[in-house]
Parts: sequence; C-alpha cells; structure tokens
Amino acid sequence: MNQPAPDLCLKTLTGETVCLRHLHGCTVILSFWVTWCPSCQEDLPAKDRFYRALPPESPLRVYSVNVTGREAEPGKVEPFVRQYGLALPVLVDKGRSAYDAFGLTSVPSTVLIDPRGNVRGIYDETVPFMDVVAKVGKWLD
Repeated sequence: MNQPAPDLCLKTLTGETVCLRHLHGCTVILSFWVTWCPSCQEDLPAKDRFYRALPPESPLRVYSVNVTGREAEPGKVEPFVRQYGLALPVLVDKGRSAYDAFGLTSVPSTVLIDPRGNVRGIYDETVPFMDVVAKVGKWLD
C-alpha cells in the first residue's frame, strides 16, 4: 500500500487542531478506537506506553482517534481516557469521517503513514502492535 493519506484535520480532546498535511516529514501512527470495544481497551494502554517512551525530538507522531460515529455514548470518551490514564493524544473523529476516509471496517485499527504523507499500512486487531512498530523503523534514522 502506498497511497496519499486523506487531507484531514481533527480536533484533540483539549481543542487543538491536528492536520495530517502539517505532519509531513514525520512518520505517523493513527490508532482508531471506541470505548465499548474490549480489544481497544487492551490495545490503547500498550500504545500509550509506547508513546510515553518516545523522546520529545522523535520524528514519530502517535495519535489515537476516537471514532465518535461508532460510540454508543460519546460522553464516555473523556472519562475513559482519564480512567486509563492515557497520555496518548486523542483526536476526535467527526462522526466517522476519518474512519471512512481510510476505508476502515473495524476497531481497533492502526494506520501507518510515511514521512511523505502516504498510507503504508492499515492493520486490524489481528496484527500485533510491535509488528507495526517494526515497519516504522525503516523511516526513522
């Protein structure tokens, strides 16, 4: 897979805007999730630990993306993040716009974007996160 990532801008839970086009030059991992998903509840803490281990100057950007359009109760997102103590930045999908733009069909799903802004992989819950991290290594010096 090597296609341009959709030109998306999403808000964080704290109100900042993150646009994929502003992340060119960085490798980006997007992790799509919802609060009610047991696999997401296992997946996010592992990705959070990975995020916390990154040095501040890392050319790798890691974001979680809550798929609001698949949430039974969107008001549970912030309490969920607090409950799990996540430091991983949370982007809020507008309904399912980002989820659909990447052609995703399940959660959790992980999207890998190279420094040129191209989607290099889309992975569902059957692919261990460390396998995704191994693929990231080739774009980091």
